[in-house]
Amino acid sequence: MILVRRHAPDGAKTEQTVSGAITIGRATDNTIQLPGLLVALHHLRLTPATSLTLQLDCLSTVDVIVNGLVGQRTAVLAPGDELQVGGHRIRVTITESGGLMLEVRERDPDRAGAGDDATTTLGEAGWRQRRPAVIGAALVLLVCLVVPLILRAVSPPAWVGDWMPSDRWWTSGQISNAHLQFGVECGACHDRLFVRVRDESCLQCHAAVTHHGDDAQSMHDSGLDGQTCASCHFEHGDTHAVLPQHPALCADCHERPQDFAALRDAPAVFDFADGHPAFRVTATTMTETGPQSLRALLDESTEDVSGLIYPHDLHLDARGVRGPDGPEVLQCDDCHRPGPGAVGFEPMRFETDCQRCHQLDVDVGGLPFRLPHGDTDAVRTLLESAVGMTPVAATEPDPVSDRRRPGERADRGEPGSAPDQIEEVFERRVCAKCHEIDRAKENQFARVREPLLRKTWMPKARFTHEPHQWVACDSCHAASVSGDSNDLLLPQIESCRACHGGVDSSASIQSTCIDCHRFHQAVDLTMSKFKGELANGQTLEMGQ
Repeated sequence: MILVRRHAPDGAKTEQTVSGAITIGRATDNTIQLPGLLVALHHLRLTPATSLTLQLDCLSTVDVIVNGLVGQRTAVLAPGDELQVGGHRIRVTITESGGLMLEVRERDPDRAGAGDDATTTLGEAGWRQRRPAVIGAALVLLVCLVVPLILRAVSPPAWVGDWMPSDRWWTSGQISNAHLQFGVECGACHDRLFVRVRDESCLQCHAAVTHHGDDAQSMHDSGLDGQTCASCHFEHGDTHAVLPQHPALCADCHERPQDFAALRDAPAVFDFADGHPAFRVTATTMTETGPQSLRALLDESTEDVSGLIYPHDLHLDARGVRGPDGPEVLQCDDCHRPGPGAVGFEPMRFETDCQRCHQLDVDVGGLPFRLPHGDTDAVRTLLESAVGMTPVAATEPDPVSDRRRPGERADRGEPGSAPDQIEEVFERRVCAKCHEIDRAKENQFARVREPLLRKTWMPKARFTHEPHQWVACDSCHAASVSGDSNDLLLPQIESCRACHGGVDSSASIQSTCIDCHRFHQAVDLTMSKFKGELANGQTLEMGQ
Protein backbone atom coordinates (compact mmCIF):
# COMPACT_ATOMS: atom_id res chain seq x y z
CA MET A 1 0.00 0.00 0.00
CA ILE A 2 1.24 3.52 -0.89
CA LEU A 3 0.03 6.66 0.86
CA VAL A 4 -0.53 9.70 -1.42
CA ARG A 5 -0.60 13.07 0.37
CA ARG A 6 -1.58 16.10 -1.79
CA HIS A 7 -0.91 19.76 -1.00
CA ALA A 8 -3.20 22.07 -3.03
CA PRO A 9 -2.11 25.63 -4.01
CA ASP A 10 -4.68 27.07 -1.58
CA GLY A 11 -3.14 25.14 1.32
CA ALA A 12 -5.71 22.32 1.45
CA LYS A 13 -4.30 18.86 2.25
CA THR A 14 -5.79 15.47 1.25
CA GLU A 15 -4.62 11.87 1.64
CA GLN A 16 -5.49 8.57 -0.09
CA THR A 17 -4.11 5.04 -0.03
CA VAL A 18 -3.30 3.34 -3.34
CA SER A 19 -2.34 -0.24 -4.10
CA GLY A 20 -0.63 -1.45 -7.26
CA ALA A 21 0.56 0.74 -10.12
CA ILE A 22 0.04 4.51 -9.95
CA THR A 23 -0.59 6.56 -13.09
CA ILE A 24 -0.08 10.31 -13.19
CA GLY A 25 -1.44 12.68 -15.85
CA ARG A 26 -4.00 15.30 -16.82
CA ALA A 27 -6.78 12.80 -17.72
CA THR A 28 -9.46 11.97 -15.17
CA ASP A 29 -8.75 8.23 -15.25
CA ASN A 30 -5.28 8.67 -13.69
CA THR A 31 -4.60 7.67 -10.13
CA ILE A 32 -3.13 11.12 -9.52
CA GLN A 33 -4.65 13.82 -11.73
CA LEU A 34 -2.56 16.97 -12.16
CA PRO A 35 -3.73 20.17 -13.93
CA GLY A 36 -1.80 22.15 -16.51
CA LEU A 37 -1.09 22.02 -20.23
CA LEU A 38 2.49 20.93 -19.54
CA VAL A 39 1.16 17.68 -18.07
CA ALA A 40 0.34 15.01 -20.65
CA LEU A 41 -2.97 13.14 -20.53
CA HIS A 42 -1.06 10.05 -19.34
CA HIS A 43 2.35 11.33 -18.32
CA LEU A 44 4.00 8.52 -16.33
CA ARG A 45 3.45 5.29 -14.39
CA LEU A 46 4.91 4.29 -11.03
CA THR A 47 5.06 0.54 -10.29
CA PRO A 48 6.20 -0.94 -6.94
CA ALA A 49 9.55 -2.68 -7.48
CA THR A 50 10.33 -3.58 -3.86
CA SER A 51 8.82 -2.60 -0.55
CA LEU A 52 10.77 0.70 -0.60
CA THR A 53 11.35 1.43 -4.33
CA LEU A 54 9.24 2.38 -7.33
CA GLN A 55 9.85 1.82 -11.02
CA LEU A 56 9.22 4.97 -13.12
CA ASP A 57 8.18 4.66 -16.76
CA CYS A 58 7.47 7.78 -18.85
CA LEU A 59 4.29 7.40 -20.98
CA SER A 60 4.49 10.72 -22.92
CA THR A 61 6.87 12.48 -25.29
CA VAL A 62 7.65 15.03 -22.57
CA ASP A 63 10.43 13.78 -20.34
CA VAL A 64 10.31 13.79 -16.57
CA ILE A 65 12.75 15.67 -14.34
CA VAL A 66 14.18 13.33 -11.70
CA ASN A 67 16.29 14.93 -8.96
CA GLY A 68 16.93 17.91 -11.24
CA LEU A 69 18.07 15.79 -14.20
CA VAL A 70 16.15 16.40 -17.41
CA GLY A 71 15.26 13.73 -19.95
CA GLN A 72 14.64 10.77 -17.67
CA ARG A 73 12.45 8.17 -19.36
CA THR A 74 12.89 5.39 -16.79
CA ALA A 75 14.28 5.35 -13.27
CA VAL A 76 14.13 3.50 -9.95
CA LEU A 77 12.90 5.80 -7.23
CA ALA A 78 13.80 5.44 -3.56
CA PRO A 79 12.86 7.53 -0.52
CA GLY A 80 14.31 11.05 -0.89
CA ASP A 81 13.97 11.17 -4.69
CA GLU A 82 11.91 13.97 -6.26
CA LEU A 83 10.02 14.27 -9.57
CA GLN A 84 8.93 17.37 -11.46
CA VAL A 85 5.94 17.02 -13.78
CA GLY A 86 4.67 20.20 -15.47
CA GLY A 87 5.77 22.31 -12.54
CA HIS A 88 4.29 19.99 -9.91
CA ARG A 89 6.65 18.31 -7.44
CA ILE A 90 6.30 14.70 -6.23
CA ARG A 91 8.61 13.53 -3.46
CA VAL A 92 9.12 9.88 -2.38
CA THR A 93 9.23 9.59 1.43
CA ILE A 94 8.52 7.04 4.20
CA THR A 95 5.53 7.12 6.49
CA GLU A 96 5.78 6.83 10.27
CA SER A 97 4.84 3.15 9.97
CA GLY A 98 7.66 2.52 7.51
CA GLY A 99 5.65 2.41 4.25
CA LEU A 100 6.13 4.39 1.06
CA MET A 101 4.48 7.77 0.65
CA LEU A 102 4.18 10.14 -2.32
CA GLU A 103 4.00 13.77 -1.23
CA VAL A 104 2.48 15.78 -4.11
CA ARG A 105 2.79 19.59 -4.07
CA GLU A 106 0.56 21.02 -6.78
CA ARG A 107 1.43 24.16 -8.67
CA ASP A 108 -1.13 26.87 -9.42
CA PRO A 109 -2.71 25.94 -12.78
CA ASP A 110 -2.23 29.46 -14.16
CA ARG A 111 1.47 29.13 -13.54
CA ALA A 112 1.61 25.59 -14.76
CA GLY A 113 0.85 26.49 -18.37
CA ALA A 114 -2.93 26.98 -18.47
CA GLY A 115 -2.97 30.51 -19.89
CA ASP A 116 -1.10 33.11 -21.93
CA ASP A 117 0.87 34.30 -18.88
CA ALA A 118 2.26 30.86 -18.16
CA THR A 119 5.98 30.65 -17.47
CA THR A 120 8.12 27.59 -17.48
CA THR A 121 11.72 26.61 -17.70
CA LEU A 122 13.39 24.84 -20.57
CA GLY A 123 13.77 21.86 -18.31
CA GLU A 124 10.05 21.74 -17.62
CA ALA A 125 9.44 21.77 -21.37
CA GLY A 126 11.78 18.84 -21.83
CA TRP A 127 14.69 20.76 -23.37
CA ARG A 128 18.28 20.24 -22.31
CA GLN A 129 19.81 23.61 -21.45
CA ARG A 130 23.52 23.00 -21.60
CA ARG A 131 23.88 21.69 -25.13
CA PRO A 132 21.97 24.50 -26.90
CA ALA A 133 23.82 27.07 -24.80
CA VAL A 134 27.21 25.67 -25.75
CA ILE A 135 26.25 25.45 -29.43
CA GLY A 136 24.90 29.01 -29.41
CA ALA A 137 27.99 30.39 -27.71
CA ALA A 138 30.24 28.60 -30.19
CA LEU A 139 28.29 30.03 -33.15
CA VAL A 140 28.48 33.56 -31.74
CA LEU A 141 32.22 33.29 -31.21
CA LEU A 142 32.73 31.87 -34.68
CA VAL A 143 30.61 34.38 -36.57
CA CYS A 144 31.29 37.49 -34.52
CA LEU A 145 34.89 36.96 -33.41
CA VAL A 146 36.83 34.33 -35.32
CA VAL A 147 35.63 35.24 -38.81
CA PRO A 148 36.18 39.02 -38.36
CA LEU A 149 39.65 38.36 -36.96
CA ILE A 150 40.54 36.20 -39.95
CA LEU A 151 39.21 38.78 -42.40
CA ARG A 152 41.11 41.51 -40.57
CA ALA A 153 44.34 39.54 -40.89
CA VAL A 154 44.04 38.62 -44.58
CA SER A 155 42.60 41.95 -45.83
CA PRO A 156 40.01 40.55 -48.26
CA PRO A 157 38.57 42.53 -51.20
CA ALA A 158 36.05 45.23 -50.37
CA TRP A 159 33.13 43.28 -51.80
CA VAL A 160 33.70 40.51 -49.26
CA GLY A 161 33.02 42.88 -46.40
CA ASP A 162 29.58 43.63 -47.77
CA TRP A 163 28.25 40.16 -46.95
CA MET A 164 30.76 38.63 -44.54
CA PRO A 165 30.92 39.33 -40.81
CA SER A 166 33.34 42.13 -39.92
CA ASP A 167 34.61 44.00 -36.88
CA ARG A 168 31.92 46.59 -37.55
CA TRP A 169 29.63 44.17 -35.77
CA TRP A 170 31.49 45.00 -32.57
CA THR A 171 30.58 48.69 -32.52
CA SER A 172 28.90 49.75 -29.30
CA GLY A 173 27.15 52.83 -30.69
CA GLN A 174 27.16 55.70 -33.14
CA ILE A 175 30.42 57.46 -33.98
CA SER A 176 30.53 61.19 -33.23
CA ASN A 177 30.51 63.68 -36.09
CA ALA A 178 34.11 64.66 -35.43
CA HIS A 179 35.34 61.12 -36.18
CA LEU A 180 32.95 60.03 -38.91
CA GLN A 181 35.47 60.45 -41.71
CA PHE A 182 37.54 57.55 -40.40
CA GLY A 183 35.03 55.95 -38.05
CA VAL A 184 34.58 52.87 -40.26
CA GLU A 185 38.24 51.99 -39.66
CA CYS A 186 38.19 50.64 -36.12
CA GLY A 187 41.97 50.27 -36.14
CA ALA A 188 42.41 54.02 -36.51
CA CYS A 189 41.73 54.32 -32.78
CA HIS A 190 41.71 50.74 -31.49
CA ASP A 191 45.28 49.85 -32.40
CA ARG A 192 45.44 46.95 -29.95
CA LEU A 193 42.90 44.18 -29.67
CA PHE A 194 40.81 44.12 -26.49
CA VAL A 195 42.58 47.23 -25.13
CA ARG A 196 40.84 50.53 -24.49
CA VAL A 197 41.82 53.35 -26.83
CA ARG A 198 45.25 54.61 -25.79
CA ASP A 199 46.35 58.25 -25.64
CA GLU A 200 48.95 57.51 -28.30
CA SER A 201 46.16 56.90 -30.80
CA CYS A 202 44.48 60.21 -29.94
CA LEU A 203 47.75 62.15 -30.14
CA GLN A 204 48.32 61.02 -33.71
CA CYS A 205 45.83 63.73 -34.68
CA HIS A 206 45.64 65.86 -31.53
CA ALA A 207 49.31 66.27 -30.62
CA ALA A 208 49.05 70.06 -30.76
CA VAL A 209 46.09 70.24 -28.38
CA THR A 210 47.19 72.10 -25.26
CA HIS A 211 46.69 70.97 -21.69
CA HIS A 212 44.54 72.53 -18.95
CA GLY A 213 47.38 74.82 -17.90
CA ASP A 214 51.00 75.59 -18.70
CA ASP A 215 52.40 74.57 -15.31
CA ALA A 216 53.18 70.88 -15.77
CA GLN A 217 53.89 70.42 -12.07
CA SER A 218 50.41 71.72 -11.18
CA MET A 219 48.88 69.36 -13.69
CA HIS A 220 50.83 66.54 -12.08
CA ASP A 221 49.88 67.55 -8.52
CA SER A 222 46.19 67.74 -9.44
CA GLY A 223 46.22 64.13 -10.64
CA LEU A 224 45.55 64.96 -14.28
CA ASP A 225 48.60 62.95 -15.34
CA GLY A 226 46.71 59.84 -14.24
CA GLN A 227 43.81 60.60 -16.57
CA THR A 228 43.60 59.51 -20.18
CA CYS A 229 41.84 61.17 -23.07
CA ALA A 230 39.10 58.55 -22.78
CA SER A 231 38.54 59.51 -19.15
CA CYS A 232 36.62 62.55 -20.37
CA HIS A 233 35.96 61.94 -24.07
CA PHE A 234 33.53 59.05 -24.57
CA GLU A 235 33.01 57.74 -28.09
CA HIS A 236 30.18 55.60 -29.50
CA GLY A 237 27.52 57.52 -27.60
CA ASP A 238 25.92 60.00 -30.00
CA THR A 239 26.80 62.49 -32.70
CA HIS A 240 28.31 64.86 -30.10
CA ALA A 241 29.02 62.51 -27.21
CA VAL A 242 32.80 62.82 -27.62
CA LEU A 243 32.56 66.39 -26.32
CA PRO A 244 31.93 66.18 -22.56
CA GLN A 245 29.34 68.66 -21.36
CA HIS A 246 28.18 67.80 -17.87
CA PRO A 247 29.75 70.11 -15.27
CA ALA A 248 30.43 67.19 -12.94
CA LEU A 249 33.70 66.55 -14.82
CA CYS A 250 34.89 70.05 -13.90
CA ALA A 251 33.31 70.13 -10.45
CA ASP A 252 35.27 67.02 -9.45
CA CYS A 253 38.20 69.38 -8.83
CA HIS A 254 36.79 72.92 -8.81
CA GLU A 255 34.13 72.17 -6.20
CA ARG A 256 36.89 71.53 -3.66
CA PRO A 257 39.80 73.82 -4.62
CA GLN A 258 41.33 73.46 -1.16
CA ASP A 259 42.44 69.94 -2.12
CA PHE A 260 44.71 71.18 -4.93
CA ALA A 261 47.69 73.48 -4.56
CA ALA A 262 47.04 75.17 -7.90
CA LEU A 263 43.43 76.02 -6.91
CA ARG A 264 43.80 77.06 -3.27
CA ASP A 265 43.27 80.74 -4.10
CA ALA A 266 40.34 80.01 -6.40
CA PRO A 267 36.68 80.06 -5.29
CA ALA A 268 34.59 76.89 -5.35
CA VAL A 269 32.55 76.38 -8.52
CA PHE A 270 30.05 73.63 -9.28
CA ASP A 271 27.05 75.12 -11.14
CA PHE A 272 26.37 78.36 -13.00
CA ALA A 273 23.02 79.09 -11.36
CA ASP A 274 23.90 78.45 -7.72
CA GLY A 275 27.60 77.70 -7.49
CA HIS A 276 29.49 80.28 -9.56
CA PRO A 277 31.30 83.32 -8.09
CA ALA A 278 31.16 86.85 -9.47
CA PHE A 279 33.04 87.39 -12.72
CA ARG A 280 36.72 88.29 -12.55
CA VAL A 281 38.32 90.42 -15.26
CA THR A 282 41.80 91.34 -16.37
CA ALA A 283 41.95 95.12 -16.52
CA THR A 284 44.63 97.81 -16.85
CA THR A 285 45.48 100.25 -14.08
CA MET A 286 47.96 103.10 -14.13
CA THR A 287 50.78 103.08 -11.58
CA GLU A 288 53.81 105.27 -11.00
CA THR A 289 55.84 102.95 -13.20
CA GLY A 290 53.26 102.80 -15.96
CA PRO A 291 50.28 100.67 -16.91
CA GLN A 292 49.89 97.35 -15.11
CA SER A 293 47.48 94.44 -15.60
CA LEU A 294 45.51 93.20 -12.64
CA ARG A 295 42.81 90.64 -11.92
CA ALA A 296 39.76 92.11 -10.20
CA LEU A 297 36.15 91.30 -9.37
CA LEU A 298 33.76 92.85 -11.86
CA ASP A 299 31.40 95.40 -10.33
CA GLU A 300 30.08 98.85 -11.16
CA SER A 301 33.27 100.53 -9.95
CA THR A 302 35.70 98.41 -11.98
CA GLU A 303 37.73 100.54 -14.39
CA ASP A 304 40.04 99.75 -17.26
CA VAL A 305 42.50 102.49 -18.22
CA SER A 306 42.46 102.83 -21.99
CA GLY A 307 44.42 106.04 -22.52
CA LEU A 308 41.49 107.49 -24.47
CA ILE A 309 38.95 110.21 -23.73
CA TYR A 310 35.71 108.91 -25.21
CA PRO A 311 32.31 109.64 -23.62
CA HIS A 312 29.87 107.00 -24.88
CA ASP A 313 26.87 108.96 -23.63
CA LEU A 314 27.79 111.94 -25.85
CA HIS A 315 28.13 109.84 -28.98
CA LEU A 316 24.96 107.85 -28.28
CA ASP A 317 22.82 110.90 -27.51
CA ALA A 318 19.32 110.23 -28.85
CA ARG A 319 19.27 113.80 -30.24
CA GLY A 320 22.23 112.94 -32.45
CA VAL A 321 25.71 114.38 -32.97
CA ARG A 322 27.07 116.75 -35.56
CA GLY A 323 28.15 114.82 -38.63
CA PRO A 324 29.73 116.08 -41.88
CA ASP A 325 26.28 116.29 -43.47
CA GLY A 326 24.27 117.40 -40.46
CA PRO A 327 22.95 115.76 -37.29
CA GLU A 328 23.39 111.98 -37.06
CA VAL A 329 22.11 109.47 -34.52
CA LEU A 330 24.85 106.91 -33.94
CA GLN A 331 24.28 103.25 -33.09
CA CYS A 332 26.69 100.82 -31.45
CA ASP A 333 27.42 99.00 -34.71
CA ASP A 334 28.54 102.23 -36.40
CA CYS A 335 31.85 101.72 -34.60
CA HIS A 336 31.70 98.16 -33.26
CA ARG A 337 31.64 95.90 -36.30
CA PRO A 338 31.47 92.14 -35.63
CA GLY A 339 34.57 90.20 -36.51
CA PRO A 340 34.74 86.73 -38.12
CA GLY A 341 32.09 84.45 -36.65
CA ALA A 342 30.78 87.33 -34.51
CA VAL A 343 33.09 86.15 -31.73
CA GLY A 344 34.51 89.64 -31.15
CA PHE A 345 34.76 92.91 -33.01
CA GLU A 346 37.03 94.34 -35.67
CA PRO A 347 39.74 96.64 -34.29
CA MET A 348 38.71 100.30 -34.44
CA ARG A 349 40.84 102.60 -36.58
CA PHE A 350 40.94 106.39 -36.67
CA GLU A 351 40.85 106.46 -40.43
CA THR A 352 37.72 104.33 -40.74
CA ASP A 353 35.85 105.10 -37.51
CA CYS A 354 36.78 108.62 -36.38
CA GLN A 355 38.21 110.74 -39.17
CA ARG A 356 34.88 111.20 -40.91
CA CYS A 357 33.81 113.52 -38.10
CA HIS A 358 37.14 114.38 -36.45
CA GLN A 359 39.58 115.71 -39.05
CA LEU A 360 42.96 116.82 -37.72
CA ASP A 361 43.09 120.22 -39.51
CA VAL A 362 44.98 123.10 -37.91
CA ASP A 363 46.00 126.61 -38.94
CA VAL A 364 49.49 127.74 -38.07
CA GLY A 365 49.96 131.42 -38.76
CA GLY A 366 47.16 131.38 -41.33
CA LEU A 367 48.47 128.35 -43.16
CA PRO A 368 46.18 125.24 -43.09
CA PHE A 369 47.70 121.86 -42.29
CA ARG A 370 46.22 118.36 -41.83
CA LEU A 371 48.13 116.49 -39.19
CA PRO A 372 48.88 112.76 -39.56
CA HIS A 373 47.38 110.43 -36.97
CA GLY A 374 49.33 107.95 -34.89
CA ASP A 375 52.81 109.34 -35.54
CA THR A 376 53.82 111.93 -32.95
CA ASP A 377 57.27 112.41 -34.42
CA ALA A 378 55.76 113.24 -37.83
CA VAL A 379 53.35 115.72 -36.19
CA ARG A 380 56.19 117.42 -34.39
CA THR A 381 58.29 117.67 -37.58
CA LEU A 382 55.33 119.09 -39.52
CA LEU A 383 54.63 121.75 -36.90
CA GLU A 384 58.30 122.79 -36.74
CA SER A 385 58.30 123.20 -40.52
CA ALA A 386 55.01 125.13 -40.43
CA VAL A 387 56.34 127.59 -37.87
CA GLY A 388 59.38 128.16 -40.03
CA MET A 389 57.14 129.08 -42.99
CA THR A 390 54.88 131.44 -41.00
CA PRO A 391 55.29 135.19 -41.93
CA VAL A 392 56.36 137.46 -39.10
CA ALA A 393 53.24 139.64 -39.43
CA ALA A 394 50.84 136.78 -39.25
CA THR A 395 47.18 137.42 -38.99
CA GLU A 396 45.89 137.63 -35.44
CA PRO A 397 43.89 134.54 -34.48
CA ASP A 398 40.18 134.57 -34.01
CA PRO A 399 39.72 134.46 -30.21
CA VAL A 400 36.52 132.38 -30.47
CA SER A 401 37.91 129.68 -32.73
CA ASP A 402 38.28 126.27 -31.13
CA ARG A 403 38.68 122.70 -32.09
CA ARG A 404 37.43 122.13 -35.63
CA ARG A 405 34.05 120.53 -36.11
CA PRO A 406 32.75 119.46 -39.53
CA GLY A 407 31.88 122.50 -41.64
CA GLU A 408 33.79 124.96 -39.44
CA ARG A 409 37.15 126.67 -39.73
CA ALA A 410 40.32 124.80 -38.91
CA ASP A 411 41.92 125.34 -35.51
CA ARG A 412 43.95 128.51 -35.49
CA GLY A 413 47.06 128.65 -33.41
CA GLU A 414 48.72 131.73 -32.10
CA PRO A 415 52.00 132.52 -33.85
CA GLY A 416 54.98 131.62 -31.77
CA SER A 417 57.88 129.27 -31.43
CA ALA A 418 57.77 125.65 -32.53
CA PRO A 419 57.77 124.34 -28.96
CA ASP A 420 54.78 126.55 -28.15
CA GLN A 421 52.88 125.32 -31.20
CA ILE A 422 53.67 121.70 -30.41
CA GLU A 423 52.54 122.12 -26.82
CA GLU A 424 49.36 123.86 -27.99
CA VAL A 425 48.46 121.08 -30.44
CA PHE A 426 49.32 118.16 -28.18
CA GLU A 427 48.14 119.38 -24.79
CA ARG A 428 45.12 121.57 -25.57
CA ARG A 429 43.70 121.96 -29.05
CA VAL A 430 43.93 118.60 -30.91
CA CYS A 431 45.45 115.48 -29.41
CA ALA A 432 44.24 116.08 -25.86
CA LYS A 433 40.62 116.10 -27.05
CA CYS A 434 40.67 112.28 -27.39
CA HIS A 435 43.94 111.06 -25.88
CA GLU A 436 45.63 111.08 -22.51
CA ILE A 437 48.79 113.17 -22.85
CA ASP A 438 52.09 112.83 -21.07
CA ARG A 439 52.73 116.54 -20.48
CA ALA A 440 55.89 118.23 -21.62
CA LYS A 441 58.70 118.31 -19.10
CA GLU A 442 62.09 119.93 -19.06
CA ASN A 443 63.97 118.98 -22.22
CA GLN A 444 61.07 116.66 -23.20
CA PHE A 445 58.17 117.18 -25.56
CA ALA A 446 54.62 116.20 -24.76
CA ARG A 447 53.67 112.79 -26.08
CA VAL A 448 50.40 111.01 -26.76
CA ARG A 449 49.95 108.11 -24.36
CA GLU A 450 49.64 104.91 -26.33
CA PRO A 451 46.04 103.59 -26.25
CA LEU A 452 45.62 100.39 -24.24
CA LEU A 453 42.80 98.57 -25.99
CA ARG A 454 42.34 94.99 -24.83
CA LYS A 455 41.00 92.30 -27.11
CA THR A 456 39.35 90.62 -24.14
CA TRP A 457 38.88 91.32 -20.46
CA MET A 458 38.04 87.70 -19.67
CA PRO A 459 40.92 85.64 -21.07
CA LYS A 460 39.89 82.60 -19.03
CA ALA A 461 36.44 82.53 -20.62
CA ARG A 462 35.05 82.61 -24.12
CA PHE A 463 32.05 84.48 -25.41
CA THR A 464 30.55 85.00 -28.84
CA HIS A 465 28.00 87.66 -29.73
CA GLU A 466 26.59 85.59 -32.60
CA PRO A 467 23.87 83.76 -30.58
CA HIS A 468 23.11 87.00 -28.70
CA GLN A 469 22.44 89.19 -31.75
CA TRP A 470 18.74 89.34 -30.96
CA VAL A 471 19.50 91.03 -27.62
CA ALA A 472 19.77 94.83 -27.59
CA CYS A 473 23.28 96.07 -26.77
CA ASP A 474 22.07 98.19 -23.83
CA SER A 475 20.53 95.10 -22.24
CA CYS A 476 24.05 94.10 -21.20
CA HIS A 477 26.20 97.20 -21.75
CA ALA A 478 25.28 100.50 -20.06
CA ALA A 479 27.12 102.59 -22.66
CA SER A 480 24.42 105.24 -23.09
CA VAL A 481 24.96 106.52 -19.54
CA SER A 482 28.76 106.23 -19.45
CA GLY A 483 30.69 109.46 -19.66
CA ASP A 484 34.13 108.00 -18.88
CA SER A 485 36.06 105.85 -21.33
CA ASN A 486 37.63 104.03 -18.39
CA ASP A 487 34.25 102.55 -17.43
CA LEU A 488 34.37 98.79 -17.99
CA LEU A 489 31.02 98.25 -19.66
CA LEU A 490 30.75 94.51 -19.09
CA PRO A 491 27.67 92.81 -17.65
CA GLN A 492 27.87 91.23 -14.22
CA ILE A 493 26.88 87.64 -13.58
CA GLU A 494 23.34 88.63 -12.55
CA SER A 495 22.74 89.91 -16.06
CA CYS A 496 23.73 86.56 -17.56
CA ARG A 497 21.60 84.65 -15.06
CA ALA A 498 18.54 86.49 -16.32
CA CYS A 499 18.60 84.04 -19.26
CA HIS A 500 21.10 81.32 -18.32
CA GLY A 501 20.61 78.71 -15.61
CA GLY A 502 22.34 75.60 -14.38
CA VAL A 503 22.63 72.31 -16.20
CA ASP A 504 19.42 71.02 -14.61
CA SER A 505 17.40 74.21 -15.10
CA SER A 506 13.88 73.81 -16.47
CA ALA A 507 13.06 77.52 -16.82
CA SER A 508 16.31 78.98 -18.19
CA ILE A 509 18.87 78.14 -20.83
CA GLN A 510 20.77 75.12 -19.54
CA SER A 511 24.41 76.20 -19.36
CA THR A 512 27.44 74.02 -18.72
CA CYS A 513 31.04 74.85 -17.90
CA ILE A 514 32.32 74.40 -21.44
CA ASP A 515 29.78 76.86 -22.81
CA CYS A 516 32.05 79.61 -21.49
CA HIS A 517 35.31 77.86 -20.56
CA ARG A 518 37.75 75.62 -22.38
CA PHE A 519 39.51 72.74 -20.69
CA HIS A 520 42.47 72.75 -23.08
CA GLN A 521 43.42 76.37 -22.38
CA ALA A 522 47.20 76.22 -21.94
CA VAL A 523 49.37 78.24 -24.32
CA ASP A 524 52.58 76.25 -24.62
CA LEU A 525 52.15 72.94 -22.78
CA THR A 526 50.67 70.53 -25.32
CA MET A 527 49.22 67.15 -24.45
CA SER A 528 52.06 65.39 -26.29
CA LYS A 529 54.69 67.27 -24.26
CA PHE A 530 52.87 66.52 -21.03
CA LYS A 531 52.80 62.83 -21.91
CA GLY A 532 56.58 63.02 -22.31
CA GLU A 533 56.69 62.82 -26.09
CA LEU A 534 58.10 65.22 -28.64
CA ALA A 535 57.65 65.08 -32.38
CA ASN A 536 61.31 64.04 -32.78
CA GLY A 537 60.96 61.19 -30.32
CA GLN A 538 62.94 62.81 -27.47
CA THR A 539 61.74 62.66 -23.89
CA LEU A 540 60.51 65.78 -22.13
CA GLU A 541 61.05 66.02 -18.39
CA MET A 542 58.02 66.94 -16.29
CA GLY A 543 57.81 70.69 -15.87
CA GLN A 544 60.18 71.44 -18.76
